Amino acid sequence: MGSAMDKVPGAAAFVYCMWVLQGYSGLLEFDRQLVLSGEIWRIWTGHLVHTTSSHFALNTVAAIIIYFTFFTRIKSGELLLYGFVFSALISTTLLCIYPSLGWYNGLSGLLHALAAYFSVRLARDENRVFWAGLVIVWMKVLIEAIRAHSGYESLVGDMTVITEAHLIGAFFGTVTAFICMTHWRAKGKPGHRPIEAQ
Repeated sequence: MGSAMDKVPGAAAFVYCMWVLQGYSGLLEFDRQLVLSGEIWRIWTGHLVHTTSSHFALNTVAAIIIYFTFFTRIKSGELLLYGFVFSALISTTLLCIYPSLGWYNGLSGLLHALAAYFSVRLARDENRVFWAGLVIVWMKVLIEAIRAHSGYESLVGDMTVITEAHLIGAFFGTVTAFICMTHWRAKGKPGHRPIEAQ
């Protein structure tokens, strides 16, 4: 298993790439009308750009914390695969279920999906303490949902956070993890070992 320090260059490259992409938010962010008119890439790239510098900084710090908590145990290729899948699921759900949502950007929905998925994966395969990660994710999204239902807005500076993306991400991450667990069990595997970082 690679140590956390082995992952520092990758984390630094991620932050740099994210920073560069912020200059192209108009081309990359999720925009309902543009997606429906054929700019399908926005389904994925909308998760990589942010509205403001504070929005970018908050999500980048959260990504680094989650990365060194969970993802140092996971191969980069697998992380990219699930990032690709969950990005599409979150954006498509927002597109279908929230027709009044004209645009969306930010990494937080995807982070919720990945944290939920790998919490279950690592709890089953490596250390049960990772179940706490799933509990924390769901406590957060449920509190946000209750606050939103009560009329409170989650804000980053003067920007309203689209907490629905957090809930959708946590849902897909959790459901995918348990579906995979059921599949592995049905195939008679004693346990799906985590794909360790090299």
